[in-house]
Amino acid sequence: MRIAAIIAILFIVPTAAHAGAWTLPEDAWQIISMSTISDASKSYDAHGNPTEAVTFRKTFASLYTEYGWNDWLTLIAIPEYADAVSGGPGRMTDKARDFAFSGGARVRLLDDTGVLSVEALARSAGAFELDTSYREKPGEDFELRVLYGTHFDLFGRDGCLDIQIAQRWATGGRPDETPVDISAMVDIGWKTQVLLQSFNVVSEGSGDPPFGYYRYHKLALSFVRPVWGKTSLQLGGFVSPAGQNALKEQGIFLSLWTKF
Repeated sequence: MRIAAIIAILFIVPTAAHAGAWTLPEDAWQIISMSTISDASKSYDAHGNPTEAVTFRKTFASLYTEYGWNDWLTLIAIPEYADAVSGGPGRMTDKARDFAFSGGARVRLLDDTGVLSVEALARSAGAFELDTSYREKPGEDFELRVLYGTHFDLFGRDGCLDIQIAQRWATGGRPDETPVDISAMVDIGWKTQVLLQSFNVVSEGSGDPPFGYYRYHKLALSFVRPVWGKTSLQLGGFVSPAGQNALKEQGIFLSLWTKF
């Protein structure tokens, strides 16, 4: 079973959706609705040790929408909402909630040996970034992302690999960031795919208080299968095995995607 037709919409970040390197066919639509619930009881300190006690709960929802303008250009729109509650020893409980909106496009450059694309995305201010500061509302940001995707065979099973690196320019006191995302999907039979992902963000120096230097790394495991018609379900979870000045977060996520 070939999974090229679905791989572009299954690389879903537990905190913010990003599709893979593939673009949509002309006049095709896809909508991905995602919900994430996460928490943390520890935060990584400046030395990368999870020694700081915190109380943190977050709910995140987004509606990732893509439209194939033509075979090589896909337009992107993402409304999203985040709600977080945080507390710790010796301080009052903080709450943060807000909406944000992202818009941009992905352009396919090459498709002879794998697929190479570039993506530009601008995002309005909102409570989308809560891993490093849940007390302050971040400003807008803009990113350029390079994406490469290819197929492989694993013990007779079809698979796909997607590698992405981006440069993100931020306002609102946050430092600029360099995200690196790696995703691998394998068809395990029974109309089911398993998806393993690694999401990494490293800040470029320190920002304005309360933002300092930070980095966080997340590992996600999920399973994907069709549920009805052209709609599929993705269910999984993630952990934060390493970081610096960032939350030791874990959570679960659920996504429904539909093509039409």
